[in-house]
Amino acid sequence: MTLLVFATEMERDGVFPHGVPREFDCLVTGVGVLAAAFSLGKAFQKQEYKKAIQIGIAGAYTSSDLQLGDIVEVRSDCLVEFLPWEPNTFFASGMFPTQNNSGTLKAVKGATVLGCSSSTTKEIEAARGDVAQIETMEGAAFFAACKEYKVEGVQIRAISNFATKYEKTEWKTEEALAKLREFILPILG
Repeated sequence: MTLLVFATEMERDGVFPHGVPREFDCLVTGVGVLAAAFSLGKAFQKQEYKKAIQIGIAGAYTSSDLQLGDIVEVRSDCLVEFLPWEPNTFFASGMFPTQNNSGTLKAVKGATVLGCSSSTTKEIEAARGDVAQIETMEGAAFFAACKEYKVEGVQIRAISNFATKYEKTEWKTEEALAKLREFILPILG
């Protein structure tokens, strides 16, 4: 059984406007690392899953060369605001870190943050850009839970904004979700 994981109902409904296909279980965790960790732990204790796919939007660092609307596979994620940036703070994509599970998507590294980096300075963005190309808010918790429960984890994100721009009027959320829908529906629909 495969579990589809979304942080928000908006992301779930944007990708599956007519409902999640019946052959998949679906979990909406809530936004952020704590909500994701708690919800995934409960779900994995209740039901055994072979694979989990986290689907959602993300912000790209300007140094990443990513464009709005790009679809990426996050191969690792780290907790940049919790721990020093050392190798043990990275969480790789489940037990299969070298396998590109999604075909031809660009593989990126994520940085899990507590909130959108509206207040980050250029120095912070440059430092984070050295370890990651995108910001997520749940990715490290997703990979850590998958590793703990021995579930193959795949994280697919669409770039909706640049991480240093909190001005939500500049975000392309609907467009990013449409790109995710175009990518995901032929595979899972």
